[in-house]
Amino acid sequence: MRLLVGSASDVGRVREGNEDAVRVDERLHLFAVADGMGGHRAGEVASATALEALRAAVAAGRPISEAIESANTAVFAKAHDDENLRGMGTTLTAAVATDGNSIVIGHVGDSRAYRFHDDELEQITEDHSLVEELVREGRLTPEQAVVHPQRSIITRALGVDESVLVDVYPVDLDPGDRVLICSDGLTTMVREVDIARILRREHDPQRAANMLVDAANAAGGEDNVSAVVLEAASDDPPRGERADLTTATPLVPTTPAAVDSAEASEAEPQADRASDAVIDEDLPRPIRLAPRGTTRRLFRFLVWLLPVAIVVGVAVGAVAWYARKAFFVTFDAGRVTLFRGRPGGVLGFEPTVERRTPLRVSDLTEADQADVRGKKKFTDKTRALEYLSALQRKADERRAVAATTTTTSPAPPAAPPPSTPIGP
Repeated sequence: MRLLVGSASDVGRVREGNEDAVRVDERLHLFAVADGMGGHRAGEVASATALEALRAAVAAGRPISEAIESANTAVFAKAHDDENLRGMGTTLTAAVATDGNSIVIGHVGDSRAYRFHDDELEQITEDHSLVEELVREGRLTPEQAVVHPQRSIITRALGVDESVLVDVYPVDLDPGDRVLICSDGLTTMVREVDIARILRREHDPQRAANMLVDAANAAGGEDNVSAVVLEAASDDPPRGERADLTTATPLVPTTPAAVDSAEASEAEPQADRASDAVIDEDLPRPIRLAPRGTTRRLFRFLVWLLPVAIVVGVAVGAVAWYARKAFFVTFDAGRVTLFRGRPGGVLGFEPTVERRTPLRVSDLTEADQADVRGKKKFTDKTRALEYLSALQRKADERRAVAATTTTTSPAPPAAPPPSTPIGP
């Protein structure tokens, strides 16, 4: 079995840096995606450190579970030694091809591995996340988990503790099967049915990986997004090549006279073709005239098409202007967020995130919570930003009042004035 591979990674449309890291090492048959987390640049350091330690361990012949444990040790040690990296961590999902028609997947975190087999997409790994545990316990439905405000909280990652529990999944592959390894920047933005559609439609693994990343960005690109697409290919040569080898080879005569005759007959057509080529190059190329009346019909068609194209263009422009000129404020992922567009979208023009604030539901008064839940609308961006600033000021004032409020006891009553003696 041969593995064809394609990979892509992108910062997305919201984040300033890419904390994802991808490793494709065809010599080691190692393929991995890591999604880092932490403070300023710490996530990038965590994911890169994990993948380098993983590669070194696999190169040393260690099994995937021990290689990921080694990656955990490397990230934990680097965070311990550098105060600026304290608290950093990373997810890691990696595949190593073994002998035969199988791979072994090691997994920690909420990045994922899928298998595309018999035109169906099946999830191989289980997310180590809070909402996934709630789903497994029956306290959330899968549909609720997708929009849950705490869906990004993971319960297992590399670099958080000195040791880590690694999930291992052996996977058998048939020719034509595909394995997708991806960060949650893809799975939180693109539905599984759409992921399957892209894998089904695009046969080249590299173009499929690019299309998956593009789909996540088209849906909003709220996180870094990475994808590695592996395809199991047969070791046999393609059918067309086998046909050429078995049927297209001419029978060669074996006697000297026959060989001379064959060479002569083969040389003559070649000479004729060479002379024909010279003659063709010397002659001017013919100009093909259109049949009489074709030009006139084409002109009439263009005259009819031009006004239609103008009307359609104006209509599309008007819809786009109407859909994009408004703004509204609502909660998204538990935070007060400013969107550009109209709630629900208009004819395919969906609202996009304009600004995400640190304000949460608990920071607002009940009246403001009701306004935001009702998708507070504005006709221009300036007024929307002023509204966000007002919410922030109110939240700051409430925090200041809460911090300065103390419990005091009532002051003792004032002593009565001394009585003035009355003279005789």
